[in-house]
Amino acid sequence: MQGVSCIAIETLHLHQRRSVSMSDLVISAVEAIPLKIFGDTHFAISEGRANAHFAVLLILKTDDENIYGFSEIACAPPGKPEEIPGEVVSAIENYIGPALVGTKATHLNQAMQLVHKSIKGKNWTKAATNVALHDLWAKSQKQPLLTMLGGEVKSRIPVIGDVIGIMSPDAMAEVAAHQVRDGIKTLKIKVGETVAADVDRVRAVRQAVGDDVSIRVDANDHYVVAEAVSLINKIEDCMIEHVEQPIGRFDLLGMKNLRKKVSIPITTDDMVASVEDAMNVIRLDATDRIKVKVTKHGLTDARAIAKMARAAGLEVILGHVFQTGLGAVAEAHLAASCAEIRCVNEIGSLGPIGVKDDLIAESLRKEAGYMEIPKGPGLGVTLDWLTVDKYRYDFRDI
Repeated sequence: MQGVSCIAIETLHLHQRRSVSMSDLVISAVEAIPLKIFGDTHFAISEGRANAHFAVLLILKTDDENIYGFSEIACAPPGKPEEIPGEVVSAIENYIGPALVGTKATHLNQAMQLVHKSIKGKNWTKAATNVALHDLWAKSQKQPLLTMLGGEVKSRIPVIGDVIGIMSPDAMAEVAAHQVRDGIKTLKIKVGETVAADVDRVRAVRQAVGDDVSIRVDANDHYVVAEAVSLINKIEDCMIEHVEQPIGRFDLLGMKNLRKKVSIPITTDDMVASVEDAMNVIRLDATDRIKVKVTKHGLTDARAIAKMARAAGLEVILGHVFQTGLGAVAEAHLAASCAEIRCVNEIGSLGPIGVKDDLIAESLRKEAGYMEIPKGPGLGVTLDWLTVDKYRYDFRDI
């Protein structure tokens, strides 16, 4: 199949399909399909600009051809990804896949131990593997993932509108006003140019949407402490819910000092790449809120970070703003089942680059500002293979 990177390390010949006992179901092959999804709009953050979303579709096959787990490995953020398709596929083909073949579908914890032992780093790839293993585990028990996570603690999942990228103040204000007219109550806007230009952006958006809409501001590591303090204090009267990652991800002491000089709550994102990072941020009292992403942490660690943060008295923000429905639905299952996640979620889509297709057949957003949880086994969604085929590509040809 052209454009597909696939490892076929088999424990059985896959043409000899047969149903097996669910307790005996094992991973028989692992497939990685690189995707390049083009949009008709450019999206800009402080770190880069792009009109395409790169991802890898991960599929865990079993002895039973009707039962498999899948997930999206998002190569994000746009313009400056943490992991790129080539290295993701290589990690799956050469390390993670061989480690998983032969593992029972019900042995999720053992499988993740094998994944972590197989290769260092690759947090986003490992996070998506964790999701695919959860999907497979729940499907092997013929249960929705939400049920396997302990059941719902909330039936409606509140979400922000599509994240608004860096544009002129007037353009950002226009997009924001349109979202509010459609029923969105919480907005997220990107900044990361000069302090003066970013102040103009924030003020324009606030003026366009009125006082009854929550606004979150994300600088994506752009500023040094002094600049961040200047920006945040100048938008203090704009009723901003929080400012996310205003300074570099490695400057924990800078973030701690920044919090002492501003009144708007600060949220970490890039600064928390792991459970250990979250612990260090909490120890240093370096944030008011912690952002968790299933795309970056996986379901297991995202939940662990959320519980740790709430135990420390911090609010938790969930969600990756730039992903397909396959990534979004995994985050929605966690949002519905985790009592520690109480804020409006930042579970995103590819709307910011104008993509209307999705990798899944189901619609997750039937009401503005809310997501629905599918009720089927596992993640509860089905892959739209026509769309997958439309966007698959061979990164080796580039």
